[in-house]
Amino acid sequence: METTARSPWDTDYKGTEPSPVYEPLWHMLQQFLGDFPATSVLDFGCGDGNYAYLMAEEGLRVTGVDISLRAVEKAVALGNARTNGRCRFMRHDSIPEDVPDGSFDVVVMLNVLHCLTLKERVDLLVKAKRVLKQGGVLFASVLDVEDESYPRHEWTEIEPHTFDDGTGKLFHFYSREELAEELKGFSISECDMLRNIHPDVGRQSALFVVTATNKG
Repeated sequence: METTARSPWDTDYKGTEPSPVYEPLWHMLQQFLGDFPATSVLDFGCGDGNYAYLMAEEGLRVTGVDISLRAVEKAVALGNARTNGRCRFMRHDSIPEDVPDGSFDVVVMLNVLHCLTLKERVDLLVKAKRVLKQGGVLFASVLDVEDESYPRHEWTEIEPHTFDDGTGKLFHFYSREELAEELKGFSISECDMLRNIHPDVGRQSALFVVTATNKG
């Protein structure tokens, strides 16, 4: 496990229960995995491992990677008893260079890309394509410009549609056209919109949920 300085995302992992706002997203991922013949998954931005363990319970081998050491420690603490060792976790800023090419059937990035700068997003997508098998699929969710947290006037815009919330966290808000441009190295299969009310703040959460195939 690589160590690093404290991440601003560490504060998100003090609780024990995932927010119910993410349940529809899990159902979409579960439906996709039920239809796609996958055995190995990279869950990048795995957080405290909730989705990783759910995927492992479906019989998949899951490698979880997250920037937050607190999150990874929580994921490891959940233990592998219920998944027969099919989950492993590591702390890393990106997809590790020593992961062999074509290692995974699926790369999952839930609410990850929109937390990065443009350069970081481009770099991460290149790495995701590298570790995907030919015909493998990227399953990702990103913030839509229609999300009710955009624009937040107290936030600082550091790049077009990318804001620093004052705590060191970044949030980028995508248009459909921009998302397609960033995923031009993949073949987009589906791009759905997910609308939900965030129970913590009472606002509408708006996400694009995309599946994109690595054509090689």
